[in-house]
Amino acid sequence: MNFDYRKLSVITLEISGMNTEQILNSLWKNNINLDNIRKVNAVTINVDIYGEDYEEAKKIIKRAKGKVKIIKRRGHILKISRAKKQMSFLIGGIIFLCIIFSLSTRIWAIDIQTEKNVSPYDIRKYLNEFGIRQGLKKSEINVYELEKKLEDSSPEILWVRARMEGSSLKVIVEEKVNPPELLSHKSGEIVALKDGEVKRIFTEFGTPAVIPGQIVKKGDTLIYPYEGTGEQSFEVNPSGSVIANVFYERSLDIKVSGKAMERTGEKVSDMYLNLFGKKIYLKKATNSFSNYDKIENKDGILQSNTYYETEEKDINLNKDEVVKESLKKLEEFLIKDLTNEAKIVGREYDVQDIGDGKIKVIAQFAVEEDISS
Repeated sequence: MNFDYRKLSVITLEISGMNTEQILNSLWKNNINLDNIRKVNAVTINVDIYGEDYEEAKKIIKRAKGKVKIIKRRGHILKISRAKKQMSFLIGGIIFLCIIFSLSTRIWAIDIQTEKNVSPYDIRKYLNEFGIRQGLKKSEINVYELEKKLEDSSPEILWVRARMEGSSLKVIVEEKVNPPELLSHKSGEIVALKDGEVKRIFTEFGTPAVIPGQIVKKGDTLIYPYEGTGEQSFEVNPSGSVIANVFYERSLDIKVSGKAMERTGEKVSDMYLNLFGKKIYLKKATNSFSNYDKIENKDGILQSNTYYETEEKDINLNKDEVVKESLKKLEEFLIKDLTNEAKIVGREYDVQDIGDGKIKVIAQFAVEEDISS
């Protein structure tokens, strides 16, 4: 029998069973067109059928307790199918490239670098007022106009540099440097930088203006810019140091009893793309926590939310141990603010009950350091 090669696929089957002739008869009885029947061995034959008859043929062979396997496919439909798949891949690739190109024409991250007085939050607020936000087309941003607007928005900004780097807008802010605080003293005098109790005075040039044990305030004269007395005095460039005890106070609030919310260690997170203000979730968490802390990460196009489970726990801490540990922490905090030459020479503390199971640990430190300007 010759096949009429219409737009159909032709499948070559390998049929195996104890009675292959019975299987062939069953196929013919059910109007399954067979061609190119070849006997492989006593229990196996190869046969060609139309692709549209495969499912029906498979059922018939199974009922006859035979096994069937496809060993070859051919025909116009397969060529068309392959062409469609290739075309789909091509179209998908073109669409993907178009999406990438479209995304590359917009800004998806804003990197802000500031110094001390102007915070990144303030700059971001100004940018929002100017209509600059994530997802905006690069062509809609004139970086030179943006620089001028930001410079005019705050008296603390000296100049701004804004540039496009890939899909990011980078904004660098240079702040104005205010002149240092001038202490009210005569030119050439060495004055106190801090309040303190004078302990020792060392002068290389100049005349001491204070004595050990004297209490001085910030701005008081410590060393005069002259030597000698009366008509025998003459001006010098004063040089020396004044060591004094400076007093510092630090405090810390700690909850020692009652209840508090603490993290259990369990967490879940969402992950999504933020495109034009719409969220496309890549991972959607099921938050079944009754109590939780939510931490949001909104930097860039890929954003996330993390949920940390919390539960109420009883607190009953040893007050003496808490006070001891708090004093240690307060001293460590103070040392970070001191110079390497300064040393702590005295310590006192007070503990106050401030209610709701909390205490306030107040530590006073006497620090021996150079207070001369």
